Amino acid sequence: MREQDFRKYLRKNPGREIPELAGFCHCAVIPAWKENQYLPEVLNSIECAQKNESVAVLVVVNHPAGASPEDSLELLKILEQRNQAGIFALYAPDLKGGVGEARKIGMDCFTRSRTFEQLDKSVIFSLDGDSPVEADYFQESLAVLEKHPDAPGIIIKIRHSRADTPEQEWAIREYERYMFRYARKLQESGSPYGFVSIGSGFGVRVRSYIQSGGMKIKKAGEDFYFLQELAKQGELCQSRSILVHPSPRISERVPFGTGRSVKELLGGGKMEDIPDFAFKKLKMLLEAAKKHDGFLFQTELPEHIPGDDINFLQAEKFYTVWPLIVKNTPPEYNARLQAFFRWFDGLKALRFLHAYQRTEQKTIVDNV
Repeated sequence: MREQDFRKYLRKNPGREIPELAGFCHCAVIPAWKENQYLPEVLNSIECAQKNESVAVLVVVNHPAGASPEDSLELLKILEQRNQAGIFALYAPDLKGGVGEARKIGMDCFTRSRTFEQLDKSVIFSLDGDSPVEADYFQESLAVLEKHPDAPGIIIKIRHSRADTPEQEWAIREYERYMFRYARKLQESGSPYGFVSIGSGFGVRVRSYIQSGGMKIKKAGEDFYFLQELAKQGELCQSRSILVHPSPRISERVPFGTGRSVKELLGGGKMEDIPDFAFKKLKMLLEAAKKHDGFLFQTELPEHIPGDDINFLQAEKFYTVWPLIVKNTPPEYNARLQAFFRWFDGLKALRFLHAYQRTEQKTIVDNV
């Protein structure tokens, strides 16, 4: 990245400035709305984890447009009374972009405190106001990143805290099982997007944060879309042990995600696992793409690609897009493969798997 690109990002993303942040090497960004009863425990856990690491904590106290500011103002008082060194509060009321906008406000604020020379050395940790961390959270995460200097960021392993009731405990573990299985199966299929995407479970180098275009402003799924862009820069490393414990609480603040899924499971719903054969189909397609004599160097797919795969790629406009990608990509294997996976990203992999899942469900119905 050139320094002018750094300056361009700051111009395109004007935001808050906290001069005191310049004295810290790293920052944990925590969006908080209605987390008054949870946040003190999170801050206590972070205080235990800071040790000798130079990490600021930036709490973005927010609430959506139209919501009462009462809880947010109370939370600001809690933070003010705490008077803990290295903790900064940023009030961001009346947001229209959900938690994604709150994360972006905080992450951009820390980014503005960096010099160009600090971009590779500084890391932004993404947490939530109800997600306490282990005592070695910063130490291990930074050590893993140091061992993988080319990694744009790190996926930090999570396990939800224990629930208050047996029923809710079952629901959160069922949700975890589904989430972890999907990430593992996607990785086994050969996709570089086989990791768990959760807002309280990652860290990103500031340089890579900028190159990814910053945090996505979405009411839900901002973590998925941001990490997908981050993974297009290079392979994400992962922590060896569980370091974060998100809350298992029920929530309807977003249209999907942990809280909503737990609520639906408790109401009698179930997590519909994508069948193994769909992942096998995905693996076959990706293996075909990875062959040195495969379609990376062609503008049309070989005839041996299955018809259902052809139909999917046609629906995704592969035949229109790929020739343009080939034209603008060096005729080298690694460059073409990287270009292919920038196009066939995590979202397209999910669509592909869902297409085969619907095919299986239709077959079952037809045979009844």
